[in-house]
Amino acid sequence: MEIQETLQGETRVLHLGGQVMEQEMQAVSDYVMPLADQEDAVQVVLDLGEARWLNSSAFGVLTVLLQQVQKANGDLRIARARDHVVSVFVHTQLNKVFQLYESVEEAVASFDAA
Repeated sequence: MEIQETLQGETRVLHLGGQVMEQEMQAVSDYVMPLADQEDAVQVVLDLGEARWLNSSAFGVLTVLLQQVQKANGDLRIARARDHVVSVFVHTQLNKVFQLYESVEEAVASFDAA
């Protein structure tokens, strides 16, 4: 999986697609953590609009990534997750842990509102 990054102001938007399994989410974590260590209060949006599925292991890595980014005074948002992916967030109650947004623009704007 290739991680495509765009920068919107101070926020890094990472675009993910296809089947996101543990290995792919670990690659995202390996990409983000050096940024969190180098930047003060890194802001990351994961754009899941092209992600067809996340398996349970990917959710586990994602949860650890959120905790690590927050320890480094940053934060992470989820944008454009498909309905069946959102239903997993809701079913597992991870929607109470992660901030989910319908669009990348809303997710990016949420950093300014915080």
